[in-house]
This record gives sequence, structure tokens and C-alpha cells, in this order.
Amino acid sequence: MYAELRRWVREDYGLDLVEASLVHDGADVAAEVWRVRTSSDDLYAVKWSGGGTDAGPLLTAYLAGTGIQGIPQLRQTRSGELWSHREGKRLSLTPWIEGTRAADSGLTDQQWSLYGELLARVHATEVPANLQAVLPRLNPINARMPALIRAIQLRLTTEPPADAVEEELAAVWKANQQTITGLLKLHSELEPPQGRPVICHADPHLGNVLAERPRSLASDGGSDPVGIHLIDWDDVVLAPCEQDLMFMLGGMGALGPTTADQLAAFFDGYGDVTLDETNLTYYRCARALEEVALWAEQAIQGPDREDCLDILRGALAPDGLAVRALA
Repeated sequence: MYAELRRWVREDYGLDLVEASLVHDGADVAAEVWRVRTSSDDLYAVKWSGGGTDAGPLLTAYLAGTGIQGIPQLRQTRSGELWSHREGKRLSLTPWIEGTRAADSGLTDQQWSLYGELLARVHATEVPANLQAVLPRLNPINARMPALIRAIQLRLTTEPPADAVEEELAAVWKANQQTITGLLKLHSELEPPQGRPVICHADPHLGNVLAERPRSLASDGGSDPVGIHLIDWDDVVLAPCEQDLMFMLGGMGALGPTTADQLAAFFDGYGDVTLDETNLTYYRCARALEEVALWAEQAIQGPDREDCLDILRGALAPDGLAVRALA
């Protein structure tokens, strides 16, 4: 694959790669990301993705162009485009960010406030008419989740398990059947969210947040504030703010605030907001269905089947998003 990647980047971006390593972070099986070094010693993240919509890179470029810090800057192709097409997927480049995934390192209270400020700036950004026309109002993946859950249910309850992992998956599914059925029923009863639509990342958990390493020392001898970057905008939508803020209000385990102080720090940065509980219920239910369906599907098909089964257990746990949505 490295030889193909070098050729693609040279032909599409005019850059010669001397080094590339596959980055395995993230759960998107439709995307691959490499950390690459060019002959001029520049570092880039190269993403080859078949997920999401074209609205993602278009919106990312627009937000970065408004001067918001913490949004990936897309490098244009030789023909001036934001991405190229390779084997039916988008190939895009952004400068590599030297930092740590917040899902691995966590965030300090100061960083939580910085993240709140970043998300608030995104939500406050006006959307021009040309982008409003291409931005989805709901994540396109939501519509197919109920049918996928029913297909998994049929397989796990009518066919013998293929192996030990699938046998354990069937046991987890059976133990949580009432919760899964409740989610499907709730989803069928809920109306689409109402309220003022804003730009929403739609997946702003800590797995998509990078804490940049400090580059210098401040005059008082301490480190400069660590920059916060929000990456992976494939699922961007135009929706009420609850679409994003749902991730901060519990049910996401260590991928969101886990203490009252962290939650307070986030909203110190974000600012005052009145939340619509009906919208929150809708987005929690939609996300819980996605978590159940996609992690169960991946536990059957791979990769990382046992890890996916563990994540599914977390989503269905008493403090997980599924139970919170039903509450």
C-alpha cells in the first residue's frame, strides 16, 4: 500500500513521501490514516476515507478559513481541490499535529475549558448558503440502524454461533434484549429535533480530540496553554447544539467528562446554554442505536472482534448511553 500511497500523493499533491506509518487510532473501518514525512521534512496526516459525506472537508476548510484555531487545515491538491478521488474514496492531507489523543491522556480542567471555547466558536459560526445546501440535518447513518439491529437480532437468535466470540455476543445481546428493544421503540416514537440549527461535529468525543504538545515556555516559566484540536469531521451536520453537547452530559464513559469539575470546566468555556431535553433524548437514542448496531456488527465481522464486544458491553452498561437514553 505504501507504494500506491506515495504515487497518489505525488500525482495529486506534488509531494514526495520518504516515510509513512499507518495510524490505528479510531473506530472508522471505512477510513485509513497515515502519518507521513515528505522529502522537505514536513509532516502530514493523510486520510483515505469512504465514510461520511463531502460536507466534512468542505465545512472543515470553511471553519479553518474563518480563523478558528483547532480545526484541521486541508492542503489543496495540485488542481486546487480539497481532496482527490482514489479508488472510490477521498484522499486528503492536513498538517500532522504533534500531540496526544485526549481519549488516551484525558484533559485537564483548563483543557476542558479550552475545548468548550472551541466548540462554542464552531456553534456560533454562521453557515453560508452554499454550505447549508450540502450539510445534512441528521447523520445519514442513523436511518439504517434499526434495520441493522433487526438483522443482527435475527442472526443471533436463529443461527448457531460461528465461534466463541459470537457465542458471547449472543449472550450479551440476550441479557440486554429489553434495553435494545426499548431503544428501537423509542426511536420509532421520537420526532426529529427542533431548534436553531448550528454547525455540529456530531462525534466530538475525546477520541476525536488532540491535545497539542506545548511548544515553548511562558514568561513565568510554565508551559504555554496546550492547544486543543477537533479532528475527523466526516459526520458534520447542521443541527441543534444538543447533537454535540449530548457527548458531554454522561453515558460516554471516559470519552466525555467524568467528574462534575470537568463538566463545569467545559461549560465555563462553552458558556451558558438552555438545553432541550427532548432533543437530548433523540440524539442519545440515535447514538445508542449506532453504538449497539455497529459494535455488534464489527464483533461479528471484525476487525478487533473481542475489543468490539467489550465496547458493546460498555454501551449497554447501567451507566452507558443506551440506559441513559431510555431514562
